[in-house]
Amino acid sequence: MKRRHTELVRSGSATGLRIPLCVLDATMGAVSTGRAFFFREPLDGAALRSSLARVLTSYPLLSGRAERDANGILHVLCNDSGVHFEEENSSVDMGSCTSALSGRPSLNAFLPRASVVRLVGQGIPLLAVKLTPLAGGGSVLGVHMKHVLADGRAYTQFLLDWAAEHRGLPYRTPCHDRWLLDGLADGAPSQEGKRNSRFVVASRREKYALLSRMALTAQQLRTTTCRFGASELHTMKQAATAHLPYGWISTSDALTAHLRHLFGRLRARSAASVERLGVLVDFSSYLKEIPENYWGNTITCTELRMTAGEMQDCSLGKTARLIRESVSENTAAHARDEIAYLREQRWAGRERKVMPRMLYRAYTNMLQVNDRAKLPFYDLDFGSGAPFRCALPHVPIPWAVQIMPTPEKDGSREVHLSLPKATAEALTGEPSWQAHLHKYA
Repeated sequence: MKRRHTELVRSGSATGLRIPLCVLDATMGAVSTGRAFFFREPLDGAALRSSLARVLTSYPLLSGRAERDANGILHVLCNDSGVHFEEENSSVDMGSCTSALSGRPSLNAFLPRASVVRLVGQGIPLLAVKLTPLAGGGSVLGVHMKHVLADGRAYTQFLLDWAAEHRGLPYRTPCHDRWLLDGLADGAPSQEGKRNSRFVVASRREKYALLSRMALTAQQLRTTTCRFGASELHTMKQAATAHLPYGWISTSDALTAHLRHLFGRLRARSAASVERLGVLVDFSSYLKEIPENYWGNTITCTELRMTAGEMQDCSLGKTARLIRESVSENTAAHARDEIAYLREQRWAGRERKVMPRMLYRAYTNMLQVNDRAKLPFYDLDFGSGAPFRCALPHVPIPWAVQIMPTPEKDGSREVHLSLPKATAEALTGEPSWQAHLHKYA
């Protein structure tokens, strides 16, 4: 019999503090980031709610609510309004979840309900969870978290801390002092009036035109997933290194270069047209002012521009090296300048108008890559073993690549591609494109 249960999970320790989010947090908008973890063993809903309540004492923002002050600055009121926790039995069995993609149930059935267009309000949780016990055994744990609170690294750390609390293991108390990040701008040159390479100040009309375009275009996209085995990636990196002009590259550099070459051919633009590669980068490791336990958003973007003709003539190794150089340009000084620019916009009252340029360029000439391969998704263990699958919801942005680890932890990668439907059909259905995709297999 299908059973559904919904409740608010609270820590029981409301502080009433209003924590202002940093200027980088505020650029993330109302978007929620979703994950679904598939476990072969059943998870106990009551025990999960109990451990979630306990871990929320270390994560008061997650059980709070977002609000804006009189100046429009985004805060979180730590009033312990609670995390939405749904539990619903499913008639789907584990076999259906592991079947061919065409036979799998919709991922949305395993994710909690979450507003993707609203952020501020007492009824809008910043974290929502759904537990789905499967017919015949096994469970799916779905999570939605507002991006204004955390990037992928911090998101994963919260899940690992929740699992540690659940198992009675120690974990490090996170740092929620958002002024640490905003304070980086104190020593940076003034950015007033300067054009920023990553952000743009959009008018209300431009902002809503972009959001409307995203909503309309999302229906014309398809997410396809491919897997690159460890030996395939090893061969790919060797091939790149063989004609590398100089220096070191990572496996991720080689894979990103390979994908860039592939999509350059798929897009088939004129030789003179500019192609942009945007790679998301975590800058927390090279800022000594940010403690290791800082919990929030610490991501920026690097951009590599080449014409289609230059890219076609560029070897895999040289492209990988250019990507490595581009990523290396994200220095501490670069991060400070970026924070300074965003802080200037806040002081000028333009914070709500700031938008990532990457969103605009996704509809013109950009391939966006988010490499999460080093994040420990498959270390998540609530006492009955790690998940055998981590699934991501559809990305409503074209030409977006998400690189994920695999449960084998052998260096293989799972790559999620958000593509126009015609391109996705060509890539998955035509043997010549599949051969090119896996030319190093």
